[in-house]
Amino acid sequence: MSIGRQRVRSLSATDSCRDRLAAFYHWNDQQSLRTAVQIASRNRINLQKIRRWSLQEGAETGYQEFRRRLDRIRRTGPTRGNPR
Repeated sequence: MSIGRQRVRSLSATDSCRDRLAAFYHWNDQQSLRTAVQIASRNRINLQKIRRWSLQEGAETGYQEFRRRLDRIRRTGPTRGNPR
């Protein structure tokens, strides 16, 4: 990515989501789960890549919780305290 004349590296939305999910999977960090859901609800992400990675991490249950929350947001829209 370029900012002015500077080239900077940045994480994709998919990688940012995986980063937050890693904190949720390994430390049960609920704020990180909420952030991952927000990232996924606001950006185009590769859910297949996230699912494969989650299974490799041994976090199938955590991934299912992420998908439940993401699907709920997509169905109902954001709620107070959970902006889109």
